[in-house]
Amino acid sequence: MKKHFAALALLAALSYPAARSQDLPYQKGLEPQALTPGELFVLSRIPELTLPEAYQGPDAPLLPVSVDNSTQPYFRPITAQSGYECGQSAGIAFNFTYEVDRLRGLPANVPGNQYPTHFTWDFLNNANNYTGASFFDSWEIVRACGNMNVTDYGGGLNTGGYLRWISGYNAYYNGMHNRLNTVRAIRVDTPEGLLTLKYWLYDHLEGATVGGVANIYGQYFGAPVPTLPAGTPEAGKYVQTNWGGSPSHAWTICGFNDSIRYDFNGDGFYTNHIDINSDGVVDMHDWEKGGLKFANGYAGTGWCNSGYCYTMYKNLADNIGAGGIWNHTVYVLDVKSSCSPQLTMKVTLKHTSRNKLKVTAGINTDVSASAPSVVLGFPIFNYQGGDQFMQGGTTEADKTIEFGLDLAPLLSQINNNQQIKYFLQVQENDPAGSAAGEIVGWSLIDYTRTPPVVTNYPAATFPLLTD
Repeated sequence: MKKHFAALALLAALSYPAARSQDLPYQKGLEPQALTPGELFVLSRIPELTLPEAYQGPDAPLLPVSVDNSTQPYFRPITAQSGYECGQSAGIAFNFTYEVDRLRGLPANVPGNQYPTHFTWDFLNNANNYTGASFFDSWEIVRACGNMNVTDYGGGLNTGGYLRWISGYNAYYNGMHNRLNTVRAIRVDTPEGLLTLKYWLYDHLEGATVGGVANIYGQYFGAPVPTLPAGTPEAGKYVQTNWGGSPSHAWTICGFNDSIRYDFNGDGFYTNHIDINSDGVVDMHDWEKGGLKFANGYAGTGWCNSGYCYTMYKNLADNIGAGGIWNHTVYVLDVKSSCSPQLTMKVTLKHTSRNKLKVTAGINTDVSASAPSVVLGFPIFNYQGGDQFMQGGTTEADKTIEFGLDLAPLLSQINNNQQIKYFLQVQENDPAGSAAGEIVGWSLIDYTRTPPVVTNYPAATFPLLTD
């Protein structure tokens, strides 16, 4: 197998097509595909968030009976997916948008404060509108590279469709300001775990005046589903009482209500203290009171109650395939209020087959070195996107893309004002020699200076040559 590798170095001293409505998958009767075992394994390894000590005991904050964060200005309007981007719909368009706007005090009903699904998903879908990707993979892109807003992306969640890789350094640079710190899992099959989630929804586990939202995986279902019984709180609202066995769809939890109820055993009562499943133990598996409100971004406002539905607390404890959500777990985000890149790389790259390329950056304190001693990889431009031109289109212009990468992790490896050799590396994996391309240009931009200092690589182009 041939591997063609190009490394260019700079020496510097630094101080640090939208889808048509008739094409929407839910209108075709299509349902999302289940996550792969590998994706499920990664999700199962996310560090757990547990109830802080300050939220335990008699001095814990008093919880209300219900919280509905879908009414907050930070919760964006319900969407309708154009493909299988449910992980990005729930994890980016709803969760990330909400958490960033909550922290910055911005309304989520305008494009400049919303975040698109397709920036991250188009790096993950293998150029297939019906290939899903875990929300964790998208969050990793946002953590390392950021996510531009909908305005910078072109005005829509999916501007340019499922093949597009956006071109333009400014869009990537603007996206670097919108990041997350960590992802945490809350195990919710016990009263303590449920309490942790409820406090997250109530005050973000930090005494805030407005709480957060969360994501789950569970099998997709269409409307109608059962409704809450007459004469009970929220009567007539849809409620999912029995999730299927496939973790095929991502959903966004936006609230809780301890008063809703559903008669699972048909005895005419609503109880949390009777062993309704006859296992000899009274626990959350037997609860008929209380549930979560969640949003669905798959099918628009015509689904259930204008895009919203409930699920019972019991479904958090039940195993998947026996009525429960996947892995009894919800996922929450800790986002950054602001992030100002200090050092970036601006790259213009031309190639006829983007999934044959991997782009990395590197440094070496030995300025005579011909290779980096430290290499920084990225979750984008990493043998992704299918056998397509760089921007995903079919014109000559689509072969060329301009993008930006944040080099912040490399700054921890160097001292202030130290002379460093910087490397751009483009690795091509093309055994048949079927594709061709070149590094059109690249530069380093130091934002610690005013104005920013731009250091350009002197050559105009650098071909990616076949062995």
